[in-house]
Amino acid sequence: MSNGNRYQRSLPLLRLVLLSMLGISLWLCGSGLGFAAAVPQSGGHLVVGVPIEPDTFDPHKAVAAAAKEIDFNIYQGLVSFDTEGRIIPCLADSWNISEDGTVYTFRLREGVFFHNGRALTSDDVIYSLERIRDEATGYPLSWPKNIEALTSWENGRIRIELKEPYAPFLSELADAAIIPAEAVASLAAKPVGTGPFRMVEWVTGQHVRLERFDDYWEAGLPYLDSVTFRIIPDPSTAIINLKAGAVHAIPRLSPDVAWEVEASPGLKLLQGPMNVVQLMALNQAREPFTDQRIRQVINYAIDKDLLIEGAAWGFGSKLGSNMSPVMEAYYTDLSDYYPYDPVKAKTLMAAAGYPDGFTVTLSLPASYDLHVKTGEMVAAMLAEVGIRAEIELVEWGTWLERIYTKRDYDMTIVGFTGKLDPHTVLSRYESDYARNFCNFRNREYDILIQEGLRITDVARRQEIYRRCQEILAEEAVAVYIMDPNDLVAMRENVSGWRYYPKYVDDMRYVHFIK
Repeated sequence: MSNGNRYQRSLPLLRLVLLSMLGISLWLCGSGLGFAAAVPQSGGHLVVGVPIEPDTFDPHKAVAAAAKEIDFNIYQGLVSFDTEGRIIPCLADSWNISEDGTVYTFRLREGVFFHNGRALTSDDVIYSLERIRDEATGYPLSWPKNIEALTSWENGRIRIELKEPYAPFLSELADAAIIPAEAVASLAAKPVGTGPFRMVEWVTGQHVRLERFDDYWEAGLPYLDSVTFRIIPDPSTAIINLKAGAVHAIPRLSPDVAWEVEASPGLKLLQGPMNVVQLMALNQAREPFTDQRIRQVINYAIDKDLLIEGAAWGFGSKLGSNMSPVMEAYYTDLSDYYPYDPVKAKTLMAAAGYPDGFTVTLSLPASYDLHVKTGEMVAAMLAEVGIRAEIELVEWGTWLERIYTKRDYDMTIVGFTGKLDPHTVLSRYESDYARNFCNFRNREYDILIQEGLRITDVARRQEIYRRCQEILAEEAVAVYIMDPNDLVAMRENVSGWRYYPKYVDDMRYVHFIK
């Protein structure tokens, strides 16, 4: 029996077993309101199990999502976002935008302090934005190039003039952390921000410990005294620690251990949107992926429904391009653009000059269990059409350096984290984008991306970004697999977890209940 047939026959049965064990009783907790009746208990120490080590705590240089999920509790920007992805005030309590969309004036919030005890000033905002603008910093946002001038006044006003309108400006500004100049030399290991928690310890490979910042500006928050993000790469080990009470919560739980949570007294499972695009990137700077037909072959050879069942145990939404259904205002459903058709895949491959198939390396980030499991199934599916995918497990730091930065790979599976604006989601494929690690080039695509920057008309922006998604599908830039559900396992006495359309763990509202 072939590998593919084994998967097809066994996975539906496994899915039935899983559903019966779960009792189909997942908790849906979109905004933390599922436990509204519980009375928050102030104090306590929470331990969160995470699989990946942060790369740096300098917010203007961090690339890995593992750093950003923790950074959210340490650093803040002029604006932030709510659970629906709407832009809300943060370090600025209000702002105005000129009619032509080129001038933004912010009023700085009073009574905000850095973790080193110094009050926030408008000069700190200017310094931070200037540092982000500096090409030497290497910050991966697009808008700094568009800034014409930055001005501050003593009464807490900041004026940002753009060279031309930039529609995603506010949503990207939410990622622009404000820092004090005097702490910049040591930010990588000793962050200083204005967030609800301050970092007190980082033991490489073991944990990051945060403590409540007593001078935090949001009254009554946070509830917890301290939080430790404990690095546990293996999902089974994380579950053992959760059962024992050594860990209180595990975000982005591997779905194949979800049943253990539901089956264990004293534990509970939450489910919410992740706004992540899991994809198998194809390096178009390398043969045979320079040929669109080969990229289409790979898409036809992949059974996405089976991947969702087998690798994610059914906890995911099938995709067809680089956008999640979470962004419903701009999303277009292309999930069936390439139906599973191994016969068509073989025919196309022969027409492209590879009747006997070919051999490639599939590089997988070893620390991400979902991507590894997906890759193992993908390799079996590709073998059915004559493509020999040799799996290479890569440590996360190496993946970021060799594959993402240097683009040294054939194929890889990873998750693109969610953003607040469609431009930031899709500009990753613009020809001159620094992190366009698929090496995709398309003139129509580039023109559309640039047009979307300069207009504020929602209807036209919807047309633009829907067409961009179509181009990515037509060109078979990658195999767009799924938006995995965000499963969070926790002890029953923990509450207040909130889901956001970005990769963050917000500890402000988390608390213990009696």
